[in-house]
Amino acid sequence: MFKDFMIQFNRTYRSPAEQRRRFGIFTQSLLAARRLQETELGTGQYGVTRFSDWTDEEFRGMFWSSPPPTMRQAPRFPRKKLPLSCDWRKAGAVTAVKDQGKKCRSSWAFAAVANIESLWNIHFHQPRNLSVQEVLDCSLCGAGCKGGYVWDAFTTVLHKGGLTSEDAYPYTGTQETCDSLNVPAAYIQGFQTLPGDEEEIAAHVASKGPITVTLNSAVMKHYKLGISQPSVKSCSPDWVDHVGLLVGYGEDEKKMQYWVIQNSRGEDWGEEGYYHLHRGSNACGITTFPITATVHRVGAPGHEVHCPR
Repeated sequence: MFKDFMIQFNRTYRSPAEQRRRFGIFTQSLLAARRLQETELGTGQYGVTRFSDWTDEEFRGMFWSSPPPTMRQAPRFPRKKLPLSCDWRKAGAVTAVKDQGKKCRSSWAFAAVANIESLWNIHFHQPRNLSVQEVLDCSLCGAGCKGGYVWDAFTTVLHKGGLTSEDAYPYTGTQETCDSLNVPAAYIQGFQTLPGDEEEIAAHVASKGPITVTLNSAVMKHYKLGISQPSVKSCSPDWVDHVGLLVGYGEDEKKMQYWVIQNSRGEDWGEEGYYHLHRGSNACGITTFPITATVHRVGAPGHEVHCPR
């Protein structure tokens, strides 16, 4: 199986000792995927992925540091019937899945930038592909490739007066010196937290746009497809270490509800770069830090938009 894995994912190692070490990690990954499959409560499928020879530390997207600052919370929505489904990809509002690479814990920056890109597209009807590297290099509070939080990214964007394009400031996967001479291609007015309630989160996504969510990445390394609903033991909601962009929600033919989350591990991870996670059980701590940038025309209040089903 390991030889097949090496061929499928074009793996080579710098020495026989390194290959033996990676084989050991691969074996442990197989066992972990098997345990997840045995305890899975939903329809999630786990197994060999292109990350099966990575350690858990290599896969994780951020680090745990200081507690979050006090942030403005979005108003609660009046209780009304939610649309059965919502998928902002169908509106062309979500940019392509990107890959943060192996050596940079930058999911916090990728998710924040993808959030701004989506909102800019929804409210201005102007597609943007913005610079993640600028967030890493110029972050005021985050630690670049050592990790950070989405509010670190949004604070940096506010301080700089916007973000430049990816073409002008491309991603390198390493933290470098901040280049402050670029012209912003998009900006934000601020950012806000959402109530830690899945109905409220769904209502916001359906009427405002995608948001960032922080969750436990314990099972994502082994995820292949389906609606992932790991046990609390396998994916504790009390420990979160990865950030993604929540682009919608829905339910399958058996009425199982799920979230649609864009990851930053490339299109050959999960379901073409996306994660379907059970909705309604705070799976993997998804309600811990739901946060979004605020984007609207200057002098005009934010308006409701309608998410495609």
